[in-house]
Amino acid sequence: MQIFHQLKNYIEDHEFHMDIFADKIHIANYTKILSLGTDKVIIMVPNKKITLYGQSFSLNKLLDEEILLEGILTSLEIKNE
Repeated sequence: MQIFHQLKNYIEDHEFHMDIFADKIHIANYTKILSLGTDKVIIMVPNKKITLYGQSFSLNKLLDEEILLEGILTSLEIKNE
């Protein structure tokens, strides 16, 4: 029964999460994109504003509430809203 619950949670995942790789950033379940530039991306998640600073950001993939950015992340700022 626990395996079924874990599988259901994976398929119906609605929580914000961000995966950072060497040259890619995967962001899922965000609320809104406030700014999208080559050196700065700002997104809203519930009660937080996340600013990513970097170099050569480009939007590789855009789905409902999910994006894949390519580029080099240099810093990250999280503010409670």
